Amino acid sequence: MEKIKEILNKFEMEYVEDYKPTWVKAKLKNKEDLLEVVKALKEAGIASCSTVSPTDYPEEDRMEINYFLEDIINKKNVWLKVDIERALDKCEIDSITPELPSADYHELESYSTFGVKFKGHPNLRYFLISADYYGKFPFRKDFDWEEHEKQLIENVNAISEEFFEEYEENEETMGHEGSRTVLHWGPTHPASGPIRLKVYVNGENIEKVEPDIGYVWRALEKLAERKDFIGTIVAVERICFMDNTNPMICYAQAVEEIAGKEITPFAKYMRVILGELGRTVSHLISLGGFFGTMGLQTFLMWCLDVREYFLDVLEDYSGARIATACIEPGGVRYPLNDYKAWFGELNKAIEKWESVKSDIEDIFLKNPLMTVRAKETGIFNEEDVIENYLAGPIARASNVKVDVRKDEPYAAYGELEMDYVTCDSGDTRDRLYIIYKEINQSIDLIQQAMKKIEEGIEAGEMDPKKDHMIKMPRRMPEGEAVSRVEWARGEMLMHLVTMPKSTNPYRLKLKAPSVNHTRMLEKLLPNHTLSDIPLLYGSMHICQGDLDR
Repeated sequence: MEKIKEILNKFEMEYVEDYKPTWVKAKLKNKEDLLEVVKALKEAGIASCSTVSPTDYPEEDRMEINYFLEDIINKKNVWLKVDIERALDKCEIDSITPELPSADYHELESYSTFGVKFKGHPNLRYFLISADYYGKFPFRKDFDWEEHEKQLIENVNAISEEFFEEYEENEETMGHEGSRTVLHWGPTHPASGPIRLKVYVNGENIEKVEPDIGYVWRALEKLAERKDFIGTIVAVERICFMDNTNPMICYAQAVEEIAGKEITPFAKYMRVILGELGRTVSHLISLGGFFGTMGLQTFLMWCLDVREYFLDVLEDYSGARIATACIEPGGVRYPLNDYKAWFGELNKAIEKWESVKSDIEDIFLKNPLMTVRAKETGIFNEEDVIENYLAGPIARASNVKVDVRKDEPYAAYGELEMDYVTCDSGDTRDRLYIIYKEINQSIDLIQQAMKKIEEGIEAGEMDPKKDHMIKMPRRMPEGEAVSRVEWARGEMLMHLVTMPKSTNPYRLKLKAPSVNHTRMLEKLLPNHTLSDIPLLYGSMHICQGDLDR
């Protein structure tokens, strides 16, 4: 990390300091130096942008822009800050997207919600928000949500008008004489979130794709500001219900860091178990859903059957199967009054998986149709992963060894034996097969954590009835923290800002990997045919709830 600090200190900085073992935190004095700093860091291997997070300080008339930049190969990361003027006509800074393409959608989101203009962005436009928010920048502190919501009819008309204008434009530019047209493709489930892919085709052949998201945008980051620090867990777990436990771990860690609290060893191992349960139930959906995109529903039913056993375990612990709210700052929410009974339910779920996994591999993963359609299709290499910051199973399917659980261990992962689970080819088939391999890894981690808890109880070092939670302050000190976890789809990062004696977050940035993975559809789908969309889309393991957070 010393080399990184040397690079940063060549520029005018307010400070350069160690933040965590794999992170350097720095604040740039002059926004005009940003591009040169990014170029210098990129040459040193820090070539991926995890996210961009503005924080609005209206009383100080400034907007602080936070860049989270990562070297995912060598595990060296930079949290870079810079202040810009808040007034809309001066709220601008150079875009880093030409240097780091992975910053693309994150800059668009910051522009749309905070009004930060990124000079030199290749296609600066409104993103994620609907037309009724254009030019209003709803995440600024002075945005009047109540007044906006009173204008219901005007807001609906603004959204409708945008679609009519788009339709008329396509009519004018494409006409009806040729075979070119624009098709609207996408899942439209009202709960998990719709997504529209604007697919520009010439006959069956795809020429261009523009992802359009935000149909059920929930402004979760703003909702977090309205809740107290415990109530916020209800918002963060709704990033995506398919794996709702890991977002809660991520958020809780940020609160605990600012509060200066460390949870008990028992709670750390419980977070491993609950986190891997969340990963497993999510991966079972991804595994079965992949075949569903090809029209093979039998395998989806198999996976849903197995998933029920793991949901039973979550229900036994929390009282809920999906929205569990089972993790909060200070530990885990509930004690284990009868840990042997709960571990027994866990073992039943594990036994169910073990009883079917060989059939799953033989019948489905080696399925000839899947092999013919998915093998050597939609390949990503290491360069693609770094340039676009592909995360989690998508990166590991391309043999890129990245996993927050190992790179920056949290909870009790540093006490357990685990290695990177990877595949070699980076094609569509490997993006399916990696999910199967990761379920097996999750089972192993759960079993290791259960054993550690049993040993701790037998040694008198853990009390499952009392050690689940430590006391947290009712009011938080002023502070700032970054927390990362390995979510089912890859790195999840949260940036939390608190004010002195606060009872609720001042700012909570939520970053999850589906944004970058959706962006890849622009590159992945052209030159394929329409029949390939479900297969390739399904291989990216995108969660629409994550997109529309």
